[in-house]
Amino acid sequence: MKKTNLKTTIKTILLTALAATTAVSCKKAGTGGDAVIVADIKHHETPIKGATLYVKYNAEDLPSDPTNNYDLKIVGDAKEDHIHIEGLKWGKYYLYAVGFDSTISKPVIGGIGHKIKWSNRKAEIDLAVPVAEQ
Repeated sequence: MKKTNLKTTIKTILLTALAATTAVSCKKAGTGGDAVIVADIKHHETPIKGATLYVKYNAEDLPSDPTNNYDLKIVGDAKEDHIHIEGLKWGKYYLYAVGFDSTISKPVIGGIGHKIKWSNRKAEIDLAVPVAEQ
């Protein structure tokens, strides 16, 4: 084998290995990062205290069964109208909230998809999560 062909072969192998490593090491949504989402749960303008938040990773659309098909569940404090989701990686998330609007004495549900961009991977992101009557 010629010296030139050996260099080309080695370069090809190294580039292939680098591409494979890069593809496998791509980060996906989930925990283990530095981003924080502060989910403000509101029914119209009414803050919903003590809501439960279901988070689905790698999704921007409502899961078929959001209260059973989720990756993270956070029960909010009864005195707080927002929920902190800490330690997130950049990627796509769907947040689904279930709560109770005491001003109308009815349960409320709803959600929103959000993508944490690479540039926001260490940021605190305020996100309004709209809910409506069931």
